[in-house]
Amino acid sequence: METTRKINAPQFFLALFVAQATAALAFNAQYAGGPLFLDNLLSCLLALGLGLLLALPSWGLLRRWGEGVLPLQGRDWAEKAAAALWLLYFVWENGASLTLFQIFLLDTVDPEFSAGLVTAVLLGTGLYGAMRGIEAVARCAFCVFFVFLLGCGGVFAVAALRFSPQNLSPLFYNGPSQALEGAALLLSRSTSLAALPLLLPFVTGKKGRGFALQSLGCALFFGVALTLLAGCLGPYAASQNFPLFTLASLTQIHSLQRLDTVFIGVWIAGLVIRAALELYACRVCARALLGPRWHKKGAALAAALSWGVALLGVWSAGFRQAVLSTRPLLYATLGAGCLAPGLLWAWQAHRQRKGARS
Repeated sequence: METTRKINAPQFFLALFVAQATAALAFNAQYAGGPLFLDNLLSCLLALGLGLLLALPSWGLLRRWGEGVLPLQGRDWAEKAAAALWLLYFVWENGASLTLFQIFLLDTVDPEFSAGLVTAVLLGTGLYGAMRGIEAVARCAFCVFFVFLLGCGGVFAVAALRFSPQNLSPLFYNGPSQALEGAALLLSRSTSLAALPLLLPFVTGKKGRGFALQSLGCALFFGVALTLLAGCLGPYAASQNFPLFTLASLTQIHSLQRLDTVFIGVWIAGLVIRAALELYACRVCARALLGPRWHKKGAALAAALSWGVALLGVWSAGFRQAVLSTRPLLYATLGAGCLAPGLLWAWQAHRQRKGARS
């Protein structure tokens, strides 16, 4: 089946950049593997290189079917199994992102704050975008990209005035373990790997260059954020649950005073785009699993399940540990972003060769 609705490569990869960069806003020492944030600069480079390599099976799968053809259409059990895997993966990742945001709201705003209602509104907005189509998500993401750029750029520019080289620690003071753990964290939250085989058929233009630039942009954004955290906050950053928010709250300009509200607004806007992209990918999976009449209902069910994951992640410490742990998320990302496209590519190639011989 060939896709009929198209967006261009810059639109898609700007949306993907916003979705990926938003995940970096919740970065902290607990999941990064240690307090030496400068070591995580190497994590950015490792995640960049590995991400480009891990995306190769998706490119191979898409090239086999040609421009604009969905490789996932539910033609056999293998495609249905892959669709189910991707659907569950996006529910998990979406729920994990919203769990972190709820923890942030309860930790920094008010312990009695109705964080569940806020995440329901975020998911509802993202679901509305996914129902409207990939073009609507891309247009909204184009605007959010500039909000993201101006908001984070303003915070970073003003925070740079507080930068002090004396706060910096020696690189790899405790060995390379934190850099490796940080790379695992970045890859575990990189939903773009799993989104490529599902969403790229809707994209026209120079997709390879767009993906490379988007990956490089995310690494650069994260590298700048880490450098500012290390140089502006020093060891204090490691004691904060959300150090980037702390940096924004300590940064002031005369007209806006503290910039923490700007940070929260940017995070909310980014989460809407991230949810919309993931739920649209769930639509594609639901179409392969249930048929064209059920794809929107499948996306709505995925949104409801994501909200359930987010709520349980706040209410249950054990469930939160399971949802947010780097290792399980990393294995899920490797499975959905590399192994599943590779196996589906090999299976479809085998079927085509078998059909040609018969």
